[in-house]
Amino acid sequence: MQGKIINITRFCTDDGPGIRTTVFLKGCPLRCIWCHNPESQKSDEEQYVNGEIVGKTISVQEIFDEILKDKVFYETSGGGVTISGGEPLYQPEFTTEILRLCKESNLHTCIETSGFAIESTIRKVLKYCDLVLFDIKETDAKKLLEYTGATLNIVLQNLKIVNDMKIPFVIRLPIIPGINDRNEHFLKVKAIAEGLVFCRGIEIMPYHKLGEYKYQQLGKEYLCRNIVEPSKDDVEKWKSLLK
Repeated sequence: MQGKIINITRFCTDDGPGIRTTVFLKGCPLRCIWCHNPESQKSDEEQYVNGEIVGKTISVQEIFDEILKDKVFYETSGGGVTISGGEPLYQPEFTTEILRLCKESNLHTCIETSGFAIESTIRKVLKYCDLVLFDIKETDAKKLLEYTGATLNIVLQNLKIVNDMKIPFVIRLPIIPGINDRNEHFLKVKAIAEGLVFCRGIEIMPYHKLGEYKYQQLGKEYLCRNIVEPSKDDVEKWKSLLK
């Protein structure tokens, strides 16, 4: 089986517990205006203006061979494998097969997802997941649709499915000043988390401009160019609302 990826990154420490290998898939159903990986949105290969090709077709076995190179580091650090993107649920069969092979080798598995997919898809993928990093980008349905293209009730329904399947998860909040940094948003997320017993915490992902150059390389307009990165005080204030 083959799928489309952007890259495979080894020795990651921000995509779940321990030392991990993160596989970044290509393709996403959403178009978040603040996306810092715009090269992950289209499922097809793309070309930067400098001539670099982004994305490649690769087999599950090739990915798994790369993953196994660092098995000793997973075992000693409590790490494992994370499938990110793009959106792992956008290539469900491909993602499922990677995770299945990892579980057969007793590797800890994780996906990072927006939760925007049909129910049968998320249930298929979750079958081989030990942990889910679940993005909640907005709690206002109208704003979520406007800024990302996602439907809130689908996202929240799928979050409940993760919980009902008794899979531990962490809620991740991409916070963009002037868009979703409202007290109301934080309090709604807190209420959602408190009602789900397998929630293992909430992480704030502050807005940054590190991906802005990629829009230039793709010949796309960067819609968040006037947004200022939050200060440390801003982030601490947001965290206090979630305690």
